[in-house]
Amino acid sequence: MNLDTVMQLLRYVLLAGGGFAVGRGWITNAQVELIGGFAAVVIPAAWGLYVKWNTSPVSDKVILAKNVPAINSATGTTEPAPTTRRP
Repeated sequence: MNLDTVMQLLRYVLLAGGGFAVGRGWITNAQVELIGGFAAVVIPAAWGLYVKWNTSPVSDKVILAKNVPAINSATGTTEPAPTTRRP
């Protein structure tokens, strides 16, 4: 299960909980939209900060090295290093 799946499941749980709370009259629809919008911004931002925490950047020397293989983003396979690299 990847992050997108988890985020979608969380979204549906929040929608169901918000719909239940609105149906009971505990909160208004506007409050549900506010909470959902807040969560849609804060949760991905917090996740992005957590993932990047204590990582070091890759130096230009490594990026421009001719012997570094590339990973094809479409297939996920490792391909041999290209003969030319664009800076």
